[in-house]
Amino acid sequence: MFMNSNLFEPGKTKGERNFVQQAAKQNQRFDGRRPNECRDVQLTFGSDWGTVAVALGETKVLAQVTCDMGAPTVSRANEGKLMLNVNLGSVAYLDEVQTTHDQRSLTLNSLLERTFRSSKCVDLESLCVAAETHVWCVRVDINVLNHDGNLYDASTIATLAALMHFRRPDVTFADNELRTYTEKERDLVPLLFLHYPVSVTYCVYKTSHQPIVDPTLLEENAADSVIVLSFNSYQELCTLNAGGTAPTNVRTIMQCARNAATRSKALVDFIRKALAMDEERRAQGSAQVQGFLALLGEMPHKLSFRNLMQGDLKQESQAPASNSQMEVESVKKPVEEKELKAEQPKQKAGTPMDTSSWLPQEEKPQKLAPTPTGAAMSKSAKNKQNRNKNKAKKQ
Repeated sequence: MFMNSNLFEPGKTKGERNFVQQAAKQNQRFDGRRPNECRDVQLTFGSDWGTVAVALGETKVLAQVTCDMGAPTVSRANEGKLMLNVNLGSVAYLDEVQTTHDQRSLTLNSLLERTFRSSKCVDLESLCVAAETHVWCVRVDINVLNHDGNLYDASTIATLAALMHFRRPDVTFADNELRTYTEKERDLVPLLFLHYPVSVTYCVYKTSHQPIVDPTLLEENAADSVIVLSFNSYQELCTLNAGGTAPTNVRTIMQCARNAATRSKALVDFIRKALAMDEERRAQGSAQVQGFLALLGEMPHKLSFRNLMQGDLKQESQAPASNSQMEVESVKKPVEEKELKAEQPKQKAGTPMDTSSWLPQEEKPQKLAPTPTGAAMSKSAKNKQNRNKNKAKKQ
């Protein structure tokens, strides 16, 4: 007996898609969030360096970083290696047809490689011990424990936090001899970063012009288009991945980019604060998180974004309505506001967004020369006939 296990995944049936589309049209979400509101991010650092568990709502990801000494590539003899590997085998209903499962893994793995490897966030030259002979090979294993939507954002947060938390042993290379020091002999060395990329995912529906940030699995499967934006702490765009059938214009994408840049900067600051708290706890000699179940359970070592970044959340809640709503406002304004606007046409209701620097300017229509009238046309025709007759007489 053959069974399509894809039907057990939320958001795959036609009824669920229509239901989510109608909810998006009314700017409503099933978990009570606003369209521009994200779920809470929780970090838990393990006892080993480079072991981090990330919980984005019900989406849970475990990242672990390891390193080993190896030979460099021929084209880049003085640079180390950074390898990323994603494992989706822990999610039961995603382990369906082998081709579909492999496609999900390859898509997620390629997006992570574009974010971290192609953008060159890690200084690979610092991983070189001896050119053309010995370099550090850093490997990041991302294990998906539970998938409830927005897996890419959870994976990027886990990868960045694990790389920043990781420490490698110190080595020396002299007289063609490689010596690796233990933690007791020399302090462990952290990785060097050039920038810190973090991604933000949006879902777009045909029934609504308002994109939804941080979608759940139901919202993600029912979406018509998905936009993934990766920014670093300097608010520089690292990667952009947009695909689907929903039409999007420049204004919508640029507004998503501005909000994603602010969100990415706040997430990087949160990871830095969490790392500082973990270093203080290790310096004090307090008990570390031991075991796999301790990483996923409710432990006092779990660090929450809402608790550490309350100031940033207040700023986001006090943001103007023009940033949260892209183009069309579905809420009807009362008649009194319309009357006030009619009485005071010169007064602006809010500070409009300056779009002169990043939106294409509309070309002003050029003034056409006045066309000659019928009488003028007849006069010019008679003049031409008279000139032709005069020329014929002279000849």
